[in-house]
Amino acid sequence: MQPINRPDNASSDISIRHAENRPDVQGTSPLTDSFANALGQAIQRRGDDASKGNPRHFPVSDAGPSSKNFMEMALGIRAYRQQLIASNIANADTPGYKAIDIDLNEAMKKAQYTTGSFPGLATTSPSHIASDPAGGSYKGVAIKYQEPNQISADGNTVEMDVERSKFSENAIMYQFTLDRVGGEFKDMLELLRALK
Repeated sequence: MQPINRPDNASSDISIRHAENRPDVQGTSPLTDSFANALGQAIQRRGDDASKGNPRHFPVSDAGPSSKNFMEMALGIRAYRQQLIASNIANADTPGYKAIDIDLNEAMKKAQYTTGSFPGLATTSPSHIASDPAGGSYKGVAIKYQEPNQISADGNTVEMDVERSKFSENAIMYQFTLDRVGGEFKDMLELLRALK
């Protein structure tokens, strides 16, 4: 039984044969040179216009940040949103408190098309911890008051069910983005080890 999307002439053991016949990659040889060329071509193709038209890919402008920088900014935005949601939950019983949030789509679009980097604090000693480059404020992202379905008698607009749902979803997406960033570094490290 063959998968639907596989061509009739495709062999199911292609990856096994290549893995068995592949010599150990170390130093420079014709194999590592051809690998380096193939890697360079793949990196060039990654920026081609053909990949930008695919609806499954997040479009990145030519002047926009690299994928790594976008993911780091997305992590910061997710962390900032988590703080806002946690603040809403903590103030659920505060009379007159108005629930706040950010427009996540707007924030991600701004992060996607932001050029350059945010200025950070100077670290004058190796023991200093690097600061959040945006200062934790994300000044380009507007904080918005939420419209509740039903306002409580004391004027509080926090709806705990909605906030818990947003908190869980945001935590999962934060972990997903963190795994993506960590996976990129892991793949690069494995590639560098293989080329040694």
